[in-house]
Amino acid sequence: MHKVTCKLIAAGTALAIMLSAFGAHPIKAQAAENIAYMRTATASSQESSSYSADKAVDANGETRWASSFADNQNLIIDLWQATTVSSVKIAWEAAYAASYQIQVSNDYNSWTTVYSNYNGTGGTETINFDPVSARYVKLYCIHRATSWGFSVYEFEIYGSSASNNNNNNNNNNNSGNHSSAYYAKQNVLNYLYSIKGSKTVIGIHNREPNSYPAKQTDQAHAITGQYAGLWSGDFLYSSDDVSNRWTMVNEAKIQWNNGCIVQLMLHVTPPTQGETGSWNGGVCSSLSDSQWNDLITDGGYLNGIWKQRLDNYAAYFQYLKDNGVPVLFRPFHEMNQSQFWWAGRTGYNGSAALYRLTRDYLENVKGLDNIIWVWDMQDLSYNWSDYNPGSSYWDIFAVDIYNSDRFTTYKYNLAKQVAGDKLIAIGECDKLPTASKLSEQPEWVFVMSWAELTFSYNSNTEIQNLYWAGNVLVRDELPSFN
Repeated sequence: MHKVTCKLIAAGTALAIMLSAFGAHPIKAQAAENIAYMRTATASSQESSSYSADKAVDANGETRWASSFADNQNLIIDLWQATTVSSVKIAWEAAYAASYQIQVSNDYNSWTTVYSNYNGTGGTETINFDPVSARYVKLYCIHRATSWGFSVYEFEIYGSSASNNNNNNNNNNNSGNHSSAYYAKQNVLNYLYSIKGSKTVIGIHNREPNSYPAKQTDQAHAITGQYAGLWSGDFLYSSDDVSNRWTMVNEAKIQWNNGCIVQLMLHVTPPTQGETGSWNGGVCSSLSDSQWNDLITDGGYLNGIWKQRLDNYAAYFQYLKDNGVPVLFRPFHEMNQSQFWWAGRTGYNGSAALYRLTRDYLENVKGLDNIIWVWDMQDLSYNWSDYNPGSSYWDIFAVDIYNSDRFTTYKYNLAKQVAGDKLIAIGECDKLPTASKLSEQPEWVFVMSWAELTFSYNSNTEIQNLYWAGNVLVRDELPSFN
């Protein structure tokens, strides 16, 4: 496109903006009009000042934006006001994205993924999606295809389908149809209901590091010759673990494809801090009452910060959804364990409110239909119902068992009472139950040992006896859920 032509288009766009000022409706952009031209462009990073974000919207095919040499970078175009968009065109330099998403927003806080590509090949790509109102359009670059950063000659945005389309979006959140991951999720839930009262799936959590997210799973396999039926990972909080979140999420996909049920957890810092932090003073910290109210109240500052966090987490869940992977999600485990910043607050506006907010946002705003929600308590107290987010907000009630009295009949019966007709599980434990104990308490649909504690609290023989028991299910005994 010649610069003279671009200036004429820009003038036409300016006129459309002026005319639209007299109405409240979003602009409907004209066909083949690149509405990104000379709009405000920002980026998460730049290789140098010669490769700034504005170079991607200047209609000059010889200039480009280039990021730092790291994954998880973004380019955001501000269209200045809400505009109907339905197509983008990306002209990649040799340093392209092997996986990326197109996201849109009207407030810069809540982002919706309208397109995902996890097998990028570079070159020039034209992408169509269902029309959507957006002021901001984000190119979220996830994985690099080279050792360099991400580099884009031109990022164009259109209000209707551009010509020569070669890439249609089949993963649109707004399609109105359930994803394949949703049906796989239903299959997992149906299976767990089918084994309730007779069998228990054995699982193991993989706590650290996210650079080796199957460490404890592999260790248990080395002892038993069997893989656990449930693999669990964690977003975590240290700088190294946060930078390896994609490694961990990709492992979830691998584990699912190999036949496991997968689970994710959030041991993360509070919204008063940055995404990376520490255990003490970070994960283990507290919010004041006013901070808490700000967090759970729509429009609050911390509420907005938490939703931005959820936007980040949603990108990982969207990747799993696009790959047909359902996920057991335990966002706020041990809600009666007051050492955690999210926990220890009883009542409707307590810890349960943050749980409801999180589910509502991820499902209703982000369109994630591949999550099995796990509500979790610990056996350090028994006022579990005081933390219940509401039965419509969770699918499985899990109890973490760490007290020295272990797997008492009282805890089992209380869990059944709290759950009603829903599923119950042993969310975490250090000491594993025996197969005979599970025969006495057969409604636990899964039991998950906690990472490295598995091997310090149980002998190899005890681990083997459980993995090899007839009423305990390992990975190879699970059906295909797809």
